Amino acid sequence: MKKIKFYSTHVGLDIVHPSPASKYLPVWFKKIAVSINGIETIKKCMPFLDSMRTGYMIVLAADVKFNGDHFEEVSKIKLVNSHHKEQVDGLILPDEYTDKPWKWTNLFVMKTPRGYSTLFVHPLNRPDLPFYSLSGVVDTDTFPVPVNFPFFIKKDFRGIIPKGTPIAQAIPFKRTAWKHEVEDVKPYDIPVAFSSSTNPPFGFYKKNFWSKKTYQ
Repeated sequence: MKKIKFYSTHVGLDIVHPSPASKYLPVWFKKIAVSINGIETIKKCMPFLDSMRTGYMIVLAADVKFNGDHFEEVSKIKLVNSHHKEQVDGLILPDEYTDKPWKWTNLFVMKTPRGYSTLFVHPLNRPDLPFYSLSGVVDTDTFPVPVNFPFFIKKDFRGIIPKGTPIAQAIPFKRTAWKHEVEDVKPYDIPVAFSSSTNPPFGFYKKNFWSKKTYQ
């Protein structure tokens, strides 16, 4: 088992530590029924669930309040900084977000084994959050400082983003050279197990193809 380490930049403060993403499944997901009218829901979709449980979650160290113009903070450390708009000039955003860029302050240095990098993304399948964190890949086996996360706030949001809110999902991966090819000569034959259904139940995937992923 590979080991990933997180080093606090403020060892004297009580800061919420990064944890496996599986510990941060949102309340709304837990409330979803397994089936509705005999139809299985995303509650039983392993690809959907796996994405939310993959890697580690970086979370907000303290409450921050957004008043529509700027952030108000009560912590000893400034957790939100601003970017110049010119730094993201040309970036196309969904209409629901303002075009002013902000930046989350990450209070941990992430160290992966040699040859492993980290994909940092907005917490997967979390459009409910009032912000959107940009994605990035960092060679965390050699990069010696915290990775901060640019983000945009939703236009209609006013209020408090509470301590412990996931702000970025960190997914380590091994750097490997790849090449690709496309097969478009031979006809595609649907595997026998799928021939009788164009939409097999989610449990079919878990039983026959799924492998457990472990992040501790």
